[in-house]
Amino acid sequence: MNAALRRNRRARLALRGVTLVELMIGVAIGLFLVTVMGAIFLGSKGSLRSQGHVARLQENARFSVNAISADLRMAGFRGCRGNGTASPVNNLLTTPTALLYNFGQGVWASHHTGSAWSPALPSGAGGLPSSVVPNSNGDVLTIRRSVGAGISLTAEMGSATADLTVTAGSPINKGDWLMVSDCTGAAVFQATNNTPGASGTIQHATGGSLTPGNTSASLAKTSAPTHTGIFLQDALVHRLATVTYFLAPSTRSGKTHLRSLWSHTVPSYDGSAQPQELVTGVERMLVRLGIDSSPATAGDGTVDAYTTADQVTDWSRVVTAQVELLLASTDDRVTSVAQPYVFDGTTTTPNDRRLRSVVSVTASVRNSLR
Repeated sequence: MNAALRRNRRARLALRGVTLVELMIGVAIGLFLVTVMGAIFLGSKGSLRSQGHVARLQENARFSVNAISADLRMAGFRGCRGNGTASPVNNLLTTPTALLYNFGQGVWASHHTGSAWSPALPSGAGGLPSSVVPNSNGDVLTIRRSVGAGISLTAEMGSATADLTVTAGSPINKGDWLMVSDCTGAAVFQATNNTPGASGTIQHATGGSLTPGNTSASLAKTSAPTHTGIFLQDALVHRLATVTYFLAPSTRSGKTHLRSLWSHTVPSYDGSAQPQELVTGVERMLVRLGIDSSPATAGDGTVDAYTTADQVTDWSRVVTAQVELLLASTDDRVTSVAQPYVFDGTTTTPNDRRLRSVVSVTASVRNSLR
């Protein structure tokens, strides 16, 4: 009987469950572990998200700086002749002082004063197209530059109006804006014949339906009577383009409240649609021009002062350009608190929690430093 009672007792003990205290302790430990794991997961997720925004911001900054600096370094390129006033560029394009065609100046910019653009933004023929609507939070920067490597003449010109002869198969097409230059002069014109590169003969006639067209067929140098002002076999032919940078609402991201850095290139030699949205999340752009203005050192290429575009009175004295950009993450609530930033020498604390970065690039205008 005692043996039977002992067996029943052991059976009851085997069927015994946990007590309420044990259950509460187990639940508490489980909740603690879930909380810890959740905190680790959320922390890792937040850190990964933050790192992603930092990486994207750095990539956008590098791309913006590389794109603008590459164009700035070629601004005003005129071959080996430099930027001397003794032999200015002979610009044969119609309206040679228009925004798109003024290859006598390497750079041009416009600054919004709070009430208007200064200098005024030209539009219409030779100016910005209607599709380019700059935002007033950023300056407008126009760079006139050469594109690609120079193409050598294979024969000297018979006269100032004669065709230019280059190697057949050169990458030049009808309508291209071109510059022929050597160390004593340069001329800007538009190729007017069919397949000029393929045939190896570049014509520069007046008339026709090309835009802007040529006002003269003579490529004569404006100085130095040597060889009657014609170009010899030591001259090079370069394609030219005008690139304008500006800020405008983003369309690529689908977030039109964001501003982006855009560019507009004319002509578009690669056939890409213009204008192009380059970088999303660029909130401000400031352009400062380095001016060689000291009467005592006029023409030595030394920067005497930096100023905004609305203060420039003589664009021929611009020798360097400095561009400052304020970039922001496309998403809000990236940082734990609002992050102050310094732009244009002023510290600002935003009312959001976006990640921001300020970058700048300074480059000399090609051939302006003597």
